[in-house]
Amino acid sequence: MPAAIVMGPPLIVALVAALVAGRRGWAPPLWLSLSVGAALRLLIMIFAVLDSAEPYDFKHDFTGAADHVLDGRNPTLHMREGGWHFLPLLAYVLAGQRLLGDLLGLPWGVVGRLVPILADLALIPLVARLASDRGALRAFQYACVPIAVLVSGYHGQLVSITLLFAVAAMLAARSGRAHAAGALIGLSLSCTHWSVLLVPGVVLSVRGVRSRLTVLGWTAAVPAVTLLSSSVFLDTPFSRLPELARAIISTRPVVGDWGWSTLVTGGAQMVVPELGRIGLPILLVALVAAGWWWRRAEPIDLTIVVVLVFLIVTYRLGAQYLLWPMPYLIARGLPRAWPAIAAACLWAAFGYLRLYELAGVTWSAAHAPWAYSSFLAIALLAAALPWGARHGSAGPAAEPAEPADVPEPAGAGEKGKQAGSRPHSL
Repeated sequence: MPAAIVMGPPLIVALVAALVAGRRGWAPPLWLSLSVGAALRLLIMIFAVLDSAEPYDFKHDFTGAADHVLDGRNPTLHMREGGWHFLPLLAYVLAGQRLLGDLLGLPWGVVGRLVPILADLALIPLVARLASDRGALRAFQYACVPIAVLVSGYHGQLVSITLLFAVAAMLAARSGRAHAAGALIGLSLSCTHWSVLLVPGVVLSVRGVRSRLTVLGWTAAVPAVTLLSSSVFLDTPFSRLPELARAIISTRPVVGDWGWSTLVTGGAQMVVPELGRIGLPILLVALVAAGWWWRRAEPIDLTIVVVLVFLIVTYRLGAQYLLWPMPYLIARGLPRAWPAIAAACLWAAFGYLRLYELAGVTWSAAHAPWAYSSFLAIALLAAALPWGARHGSAGPAAEPAEPADVPEPAGAGEKGKQAGSRPHSL
């Protein structure tokens, strides 16, 4: 049975529940939000395990990274080009999942999704704490949002770990704990380098030059230690660390899935290095301009701006990228956020639940209209920008709520697939 028919209905119900909850002002207790979030993610995980189509990176690159680490080899230097281009932190997580699966006799389809799901569930109470007001509602909405369910429960992507560290870092910064904030955002940056987009919001959430320098120091130190661990635990000699760093910050220019690059490729997915050389400077200029325009905004609004502008202007995108702004957008409760959230969920769901099942000419025929439809999602993302927040709050009070019933958990990956066969993932 097609994945869209099996997984689509519960995801639609979840999206409707999130919208109705916002409309009616529901405030479910935290245990209910966690229960709903866990049920949705486990249900989609079960469907994904039974589905014959699997995300290429989850099936090949994630297992390859885990196996390389268990063999003492650095996956970035030994796997195929683009197969793994990250600091080794998430590869260690994958290796741990692999060992757990061997110990318990669980298949990779199950054990490989456990940590992403747990991290995503840990984000639910953190979203409540991040919210300006109505924290219980925001936690429930994040528990239900389909793209979070798909990225962790279906794709098994490790984005939720990166976001968990980043959101926890902003909360620590708000409470004045500069060392904790810096260490947490450093861990987030050690997961994936796109987390650099989240650093300014964390730095600006603490007060005083000294505290901000402390955050920046930890932000640089933690990834540096993670990089050095490649020489301690893996087979990377110190002399190759600069080469490793260059490989980590590189990107494989798989284009044609999203935004303006689809106009260049005619809606086809391609590897075009020239577009990368053009697109990266354009992206950097857009990010700097947006940061300057919103420089006096609240830190959470600045974070939303930077991430949304990245998504609007980028020349390459995997569906899981659309999860990046969700904890912040949902927590902030901006007036035009939910049309953008719904569009992102629908666009990603079609890529996950329909395109993954297709191949060859059929895949190409379905890919082009899907890629062009990204312009509608981009327009709604642009509308969701906090245009009224340049000089402060654009809605509810900027200070976080203090929900007494929300504990702060101790919390703590990805690329993939051959271009031209299924939608790339990172």
